[in-house]
Amino acid sequence: MSGSLFNDRIIQSALDLDVYKINMMFAAFTHYPQTEVRYELIVRSEEDLSDLKASIEKEINGLSVCHFSPADIAYLQVQAPYLSQDFLAYLSGFSFNPLQQVTVSENNGQLSVSIKGIWHETTLYETLVMSIISEVRSRHRWSNIPYSQFIDTLEQKVSKLKAELKQRSISNLQFSEMGSRRRYSAQVQHDVVRYFSQHAPELMSGTSNYHLAKALNLTPIGTVAHEWFMAHQALVEPAQSQQIALDLWQTTFDGKLGIALTDTIGIDAFLRDFNLERATDYVGVRHDSGNPYEWGDKMIAHYQSLNIDPMSKILIFTDGLNFTDALDICEYFEGRANISFGIGTFLANDMGDWHQNGAQYQPLSIVVKMAECNGRPVAKISDEPEKAMCEDEVFLAELKKSFGVQSKFAA
Repeated sequence: MSGSLFNDRIIQSALDLDVYKINMMFAAFTHYPQTEVRYELIVRSEEDLSDLKASIEKEINGLSVCHFSPADIAYLQVQAPYLSQDFLAYLSGFSFNPLQQVTVSENNGQLSVSIKGIWHETTLYETLVMSIISEVRSRHRWSNIPYSQFIDTLEQKVSKLKAELKQRSISNLQFSEMGSRRRYSAQVQHDVVRYFSQHAPELMSGTSNYHLAKALNLTPIGTVAHEWFMAHQALVEPAQSQQIALDLWQTTFDGKLGIALTDTIGIDAFLRDFNLERATDYVGVRHDSGNPYEWGDKMIAHYQSLNIDPMSKILIFTDGLNFTDALDICEYFEGRANISFGIGTFLANDMGDWHQNGAQYQPLSIVVKMAECNGRPVAKISDEPEKAMCEDEVFLAELKKSFGVQSKFAA
């Protein structure tokens, strides 16, 4: 272990981002090379970040010198053989242009970050910007947390997990580390992933961070995120957007990234679009909002209604999980479906019960989401009202109507 919560850089390399960002960059590059988009930061935590503006802006502007090295390109060529040679050639000469593409400001007493430009030229900013904001906040406000607090918390967590697995005879726990976007720091995420790779390799299937997967010789894991489905609301007829997005994704990657995200519009609307052909072609589905047990029951029932054995598919749970949640889900679905987990903040940003000036440390809750595509609004309706996102109430109402979604999914 490093013995320090920070190293000399926040972003370690151009690969220091989530796998799904490269996937979506390739899909946008291939199919929508002139499409323009806008992303916005949403701070869910009740914490004013505006005084960190200058430091955050400096770090974001520093991305202009971040490039994919020949070694990075060679690594992607092996790990992601579905990426075309044209795209890899483009990526080898790719440069961030934050001065033109990213605006950092203060709006109504809160930090504001807006990203705008050609889709494939700007999509990578999402996880990078979130990593920067989270670590700048850690360095400025929580830098006195001792390394021993972090490592003790981690060791106790793993010890408790192994004891619970044995006591409850649970054998179906598999998770991937997905903490890049909300990590305490790059160093903490590195040390967490390395610790699990050394002390519980049978439980951790890999990491969503390309840089860490490369550095620690682990499996890079990731498929697709909401922006792929959201963008299609502006690119095609909204009522057909989910079907077209699902089909084009499968075609683009020849089924190699066949995990479907179910909650951009909501699980019920998703199931209406997830017909026999799609349910057969996709190897599984991912849960990211709403009650995980109700969601899983619906997915299993849907597969069964199509005469598909649920045990031939995989259900992946990724919604703000900790190990207690994961173990309970393991028991509930044992023998009914194959399951796996993506766990992020709980791994890469957990400092236990550390208190400072009377306040207990809590990770930030932030997201960066697409707000506009080709000048038109887009929306994420979600299976949790507080996760719904749309700037245009008229468009949101029309989108709900086109999918038959009830107003309980309020924005």
